[in-house]
Amino acid sequence: MAEGNYVSVDGVRTHYLEAGAEHRGKRPTIVLLNSAEYGGAGEITWEHNIPVFAKQYHVLAPDHLGFGRTDKIHDFGNQFNRRVTHIKRFIDTMAITEPVHVMGSSMSGGMCLTVAARARPDWNIAKLVCCSGGGDAPDNEARKVINTYDGSFEHMRRIVEVMFHDKSWAKDDAYIKRRHEMANMPGAWEAASAARFKAPFRGAGGPSERDQINYAGIKCPVLVFAGRHDPLRKPGYTDDFVPKIPSCQLHFLENAAHMGNIECADEFNSRVLKFLA
Repeated sequence: MAEGNYVSVDGVRTHYLEAGAEHRGKRPTIVLLNSAEYGGAGEITWEHNIPVFAKQYHVLAPDHLGFGRTDKIHDFGNQFNRRVTHIKRFIDTMAITEPVHVMGSSMSGGMCLTVAARARPDWNIAKLVCCSGGGDAPDNEARKVINTYDGSFEHMRRIVEVMFHDKSWAKDDAYIKRRHEMANMPGAWEAASAARFKAPFRGAGGPSERDQINYAGIKCPVLVFAGRHDPLRKPGYTDDFVPKIPSCQLHFLENAAHMGNIECADEFNSRVLKFLA
């Protein structure tokens, strides 16, 4: 059973889940990073994976800045690097000194690839798992549903309909209620929306973090998961970056959309444990 707790990371009250503490110092730590849709949080993103991983590994799942139960903070000038630094400082604060396995879902998957490509000496990544992240993210109707959340129960249902291939998830009122409550915590909507703000006078701007990734510079082994029915990614998007990573495995989840680690949890967990072993 994962236990929720708080730790101060450079003054930021940071919520995290921890499981498999008996493996700490004996097996590597897995750091799980949540997806960034409205209501994204460690307990939502990874609830079907943590119990399985914790049987063999020490597991930490911190909530990103502004998400879950972590302080609702957004850095309008440098949010990407602020988020990266927050997670690294969380690892330091938890006194994890050995190499860690890092897993990111959606936005966090792309973030992890970027960090690994930069080969930052302060990050000691043993292996990396990216689920539904990286590559091109088209501005289509599905993404508009994700990005225009109005705070209502039914809009949260529409978001789940987009993210899951199996529509039974969107018919589960108890599940929608959990996501809706997380998305509507004080400050949660504002923090998630902040990342979607863009001043009209800034124009298209320069290349994004994604465009600047030197995938060939990623030194650690990488496992990429892609949902075969993911409407939030361009079809074939993994072709743009997977072949560039020196040591990379690609696994398609045939019955998943964007939340493959949830709706194909057994397949995901089995493949991850094989990769880490």
